[in-house]
Amino acid sequence: MSETTTKDESTATSETETASSAEEATTSEEEQDEADEEENSQETVPVREYSEEEKDAVQQEFLEWAIPRAEEGNMAVTDKYFEHGASGLGDWFAETEDGEIQLQQQLPEEELPGYDAYEIHSLGGVAFYVSSSGVTGYDEAPKEAATAQGFTEVADSDYPIHKYVLGDNGVVYELIGDVDEIGGFPSGYGLYDDDGKTKAIDPEYTFKVSDDADAQEEWRQILQSHQ
Repeated sequence: MSETTTKDESTATSETETASSAEEATTSEEEQDEADEEENSQETVPVREYSEEEKDAVQQEFLEWAIPRAEEGNMAVTDKYFEHGASGLGDWFAETEDGEIQLQQQLPEEELPGYDAYEIHSLGGVAFYVSSSGVTGYDEAPKEAATAQGFTEVADSDYPIHKYVLGDNGVVYELIGDVDEIGGFPSGYGLYDDDGKTKAIDPEYTFKVSDDADAQEEWRQILQSHQ
């Protein structure tokens, strides 16, 4: 009788400990989920339409952060991340992991396909590269380069180019490639045709969400300060 009682008590204790452990594990998972949700909430940037003046301001703030960052990495940086010559009338855009991002609406009064056709819009961008002339930090050379020439004369072809596009959703998108792949100023981007439906230029590459955590944090903070 005594042994049976002891075994029963032992079983009950074991079951209680197991239930307690399960409850603690569940609580821990819930707390982690809440922490993740809070972190994601903090990282969310409200999407809104920006004026041209606001775009210039946030672009400049990011560039000012990028210049010393480039110097530390012995790289050059420019805000001439995108430019094109003569083209059709449709919107220029980039393909990203999150869908198309509008770069330029050439005819603001026309929907080709227009602002509302995109969930993400570019507020600016930069390009990082190793300068062929040894420049570190901000490089004036791309401003003087012809569109057809692109980065071919200013970037060391032994190193990749990093094109950053700054989304109004608070995300930095990045395209990494060789000079011969994305060295042109319009390289890596797409263009809608004059009907705003078909594509005159289909992008060959997809911009990824950048792994540059510092850039992501900086860009979020810049946009949050302008809300």
